[in-house]
Amino acid sequence: MLAVVAGCGGHQLTRSTPLSAPRIQVRLTADSHHPHVGKPWHYEVHVTDAAGRPVAARIHLQILFGDAPVGQVGRHRVRNGVWQETIGAGANQPFPARALNVPLIFEAVVIAKGQTKKVDYPITVR
Repeated sequence: MLAVVAGCGGHQLTRSTPLSAPRIQVRLTADSHHPHVGKPWHYEVHVTDAAGRPVAARIHLQILFGDAPVGQVGRHRVRNGVWQETIGAGANQPFPARALNVPLIFEAVVIAKGQTKKVDYPITVR
């Protein structure tokens, strides 16, 4: 797409990038919207291009209370468009008792192909 901008007395040609540039797709899935205190909870982040092909990405995961970050899950680079892990397994601490019945947001901020996309996954710890 080519956009031409002409003003009074101006001789300027401006090119703009297409507004319909291919967008990345981000899908965040988990065992449920209700992880349990002290129990493992698995989640996955899939990043693809508009055609559904996996793309390399940087993924920042955190837990929000309202708009305030209350827990950093991690920052990861993926080559194959997929990040997955289990909170409450291995070195990952499980959800603590103080999170019980608190409405939280599990958020993924993904940067790929020069674009940034946020995906929120509401959770309430049981």
